[in-house]
Amino acid sequence: MDLSEFELIGRITGKAGGADRFVTGIGDDAAVIRTRGRIVTSVDTAVEGVHFQPGRPARENARKAIASAISDLAAMGVGEGEKEILVALGAPADTSGEYLEELADGVVEAAASFGAELAGGDVVSSPVLFLSVTVIAHVGEDVPLVGRGGAKPGDVVAVTGPVGGAAGGLALLNGTEVPDLSDLSRQLLVDCQVNPEPRLGAAPVLARCGATSMIDVSDGLSADLGHVAESSGVTIRLEAAEIPVVPGVPEVAAALGVPSLSFALTGGEDYVLALTIPQDRFEEADSALIEATGFELLAVGAVESSEGGRGKVTIETADGIEPPAPEGFDHFSGPDIGSR
Repeated sequence: MDLSEFELIGRITGKAGGADRFVTGIGDDAAVIRTRGRIVTSVDTAVEGVHFQPGRPARENARKAIASAISDLAAMGVGEGEKEILVALGAPADTSGEYLEELADGVVEAAASFGAELAGGDVVSSPVLFLSVTVIAHVGEDVPLVGRGGAKPGDVVAVTGPVGGAAGGLALLNGTEVPDLSDLSRQLLVDCQVNPEPRLGAAPVLARCGATSMIDVSDGLSADLGHVAESSGVTIRLEAAEIPVVPGVPEVAAALGVPSLSFALTGGEDYVLALTIPQDRFEEADSALIEATGFELLAVGAVESSEGGRGKVTIETADGIEPPAPEGFDHFSGPDIGSR
């Protein structure tokens, strides 16, 4: 590596800004930050070969790592406001200084684009490149936050956008040939995979409008709603005909020889929000979301009571009620697939 640990830290320090709430920021043993109300915090790790592919641009990989972590804040209802990140970077000894500088620039730029300040982190030698990102948001006591455990029978199940795009983009990056796919659709799918967008604009709107549970779609819609169902002790019934799919996904699924809906439900990394909301507040939430973001709230199913309080997801198709599609991504249930 032609850039030492301390040289890299020094360059990151020079590029990062700071905030008035930082008593001590980058460069000391720990950050000291003035806070107010509550903090919402999460940790997310992106590993080369699992979450992003070797050979992709450094800034792109950095942005995806930061966006994925920030999306966990959106899943709780956090939007704009005071946020900071801490980033642990691991890199093989033969990583070029140029790549590391591009990675550092990408981290600083991505943090700024999501309204976050870089408060510190760590740099270590590692057999594989990774970015572990801790996100912290400061929220007032009057800000509504939404977890996974509040879904109630009678609630509408909804999403803030279509699914399957990231999985389609991953298949294309992994070499799947789809001759009848337009260049526009191809670029859209690849962008879904490498350039995710956390729903910071939608999250607080939905929280204020009464969402009873919420989650970001990272492991796949069926798996993530399964987490909601389990935490809430309910059955979530999805209506197959209502689930929105990113254009181009059916063509990619056909090229892979798999059902389009199953592919879209289990692919993951879409980072749309999936939520439950009382039926009598759905229209209010839809109108507020359109006003704030320009996008509709899309109803995809309903919450039902569950025998014995055991959470589960079912899918209603033209042929009746079926078990859910195979579970979404699990880091401990099979080989890596090149990007995740």
